[in-house]
Amino acid sequence: MPEHTPAPYTPRSVYGYALFVGSNMLFLLYLVWAIVPDNLLQEKFGLTYWPLKYWAVAIPIWALTATALFAFLIYPAINLLMTPDIDDIRTIRDKFSLNTADKVPGGIPPVSDIPITQICRQLYLRPDGKMKNA
Repeated sequence: MPEHTPAPYTPRSVYGYALFVGSNMLFLLYLVWAIVPDNLLQEKFGLTYWPLKYWAVAIPIWALTATALFAFLIYPAINLLMTPDIDDIRTIRDKFSLNTADKVPGGIPPVSDIPITQICRQLYLRPDGKMKNA
């Protein structure tokens, strides 16, 4: 069995087709339940028990509400909990940080992270060493 490949192979193709057909059949059954009147279902097909039509509307609305709640509240809250504080060293440097390397005169500077001290000097200090806007 090939690992970690998006290429189709026999089991994946069969499962995909079965999922496609099954989901379409469930959707068709849902539409019949939601649209066709109960008395017609009972007289023509002999189906005596169906859940209330209320649930045909309520379940999708609840699902969309739960999805929106997750997308706009819970997921951002989880991301905020995982983000380090502003005064944490991990905000400035991590294991993927690139240190400044030696520069060749007249050459293209190598790719590296700019130290926070250099950024602060450039943004907030004048050439004479005093604070800007002070």
